[in-house]
Amino acid sequence: MSKSIADGAKLTPETFADFIERLKYHHRGEGVNRHITADPIFMVQKQATIYGLADEYCEARVVHCDDCEWESPQEYWDDADEDERDELNGLAKGMWESDFLECEEDEQWLLLADLDNHTVSGTRKEWQHVNAHLTREAAEAFIRRKQHDYPPLRVYVESMCYGWEYQEIIGALCDGRLVLADSQDANTAELVAAGIITKVGE
Repeated sequence: MSKSIADGAKLTPETFADFIERLKYHHRGEGVNRHITADPIFMVQKQATIYGLADEYCEARVVHCDDCEWESPQEYWDDADEDERDELNGLAKGMWESDFLECEEDEQWLLLADLDNHTVSGTRKEWQHVNAHLTREAAEAFIRRKQHDYPPLRVYVESMCYGWEYQEIIGALCDGRLVLADSQDANTAELVAAGIITKVGE
């Protein structure tokens, strides 16, 4: 059973102490050197593909047909059957007197765009926010749980240097001014004994 709320454990004195220790590491300890930013917040991002871009704005092109997608003329050719390859070669010879694979790539894209029910589209990949976490461990735990539901995921660290509420709450947690409310006296004593916080008011 997990002992971390990053993995879905319930909030208890033990898991709260673990959370505070990780929070201090990332916001005040050696973890700061890893993400090299003040007041970090750990964003989970997914890689998304933007379609329909003009050539001057795109990074790559794809061809679509019948809910299928190919990222290059060569990839399309590799999946084509004999009749489809004969059609491509016939079109290429009619326009450039060469077989399809002997044509320049821009020429191949033009041929694919002229096929019935085919669409060639400019694309670009970008990273989009999915959610945010107070520690890297929580962000990484989300990725482990949900990677199968998303395109590629990553942890990206942003700064909350202008998020004053955020800074105050994180600071209060790290300083021990915000503690677990249930059985507060017992929890505070346990955290003080563990060296996680100092006594409230000190």
